Amino acid sequence: MKPWVLSLLLVVFASRYAASSVAITTTSLPNGTVNTAYSAIIHASGGCTPYKWAIVSGALPAGVTATVSGTTTSLKLAGTPTTVAADSLAVEVTGCGGHVSQVSYEVVIHAIGSHVGITTSSLPNGTVNTPYSAVISASGGCTPYNWAIASGALPAGVTATVSATTRSLNLAGTPTTAATDSLAVKVTGCGGHVSQVSYNVVIQTTANHVVALNWKASTTSDVVGYNVYRGPDGATWKRMNASLVASTLYSDSTVANSTTYYYATTAVDIYGHESNMSASIKTAIP
Repeated sequence: MKPWVLSLLLVVFASRYAASSVAITTTSLPNGTVNTAYSAIIHASGGCTPYKWAIVSGALPAGVTATVSGTTTSLKLAGTPTTVAADSLAVEVTGCGGHVSQVSYEVVIHAIGSHVGITTSSLPNGTVNTPYSAVISASGGCTPYNWAIASGALPAGVTATVSATTRSLNLAGTPTTAATDSLAVKVTGCGGHVSQVSYNVVIQTTANHVVALNWKASTTSDVVGYNVYRGPDGATWKRMNASLVASTLYSDSTVANSTTYYYATTAVDIYGHESNMSASIKTAIP
């Protein structure tokens, strides 16, 4: 009797384990520079291993190859790009239970001599004792980039951190003083090219406005909540909610006067998969 019970439990466990779905968790790949070493990792989780990886459409940049990790939970890309190009590819992973996940990527390989340029033209304003965040992005040239505040200063309480890819400067903190701060930010590409942009950031004493958002509920049955994103330009985004929003309503009381914001939402299902962003809306705070 005991061996039969043990065998039954093992069968049930294996069946549940195989039913979970594998998912690629890497949403984007870094760009690169011709004749400069390139590396990236595409990760997956869930389901059961071993995973089977394949590039089902498109191709990696010339000179870059893909190798499956020893655990099969990641696909490692490495090599030295030989051609300036924009390469599109779709990567697929299959779990041992047969579940499939696929993600599409684009990788741009730049020329060595191209110039770096800061693409963020303005920074949002803020409010005293309210968390502040902004991202200054750059593109072109070759990485790593070297960032510096060439003149002026950030608002008191706000600090700058270079991203892991060095392609952006992340500003975060809680402003402590009402003031108008002027600063110039400079980025230098690995080839020595420089780009510099000046900004003004107004930190006000109190927030005078609240933005009330609402959206149509997703028609997908397994959606469990939503994320709300805000950005200064419709291209750079920061998630506003700490946990999933269960309803289709959200109020943002952290807006600053005389500032323009963009908002967008995503839906999240029971597996943690996040949809593409909705169309963004623009609002100008007086």
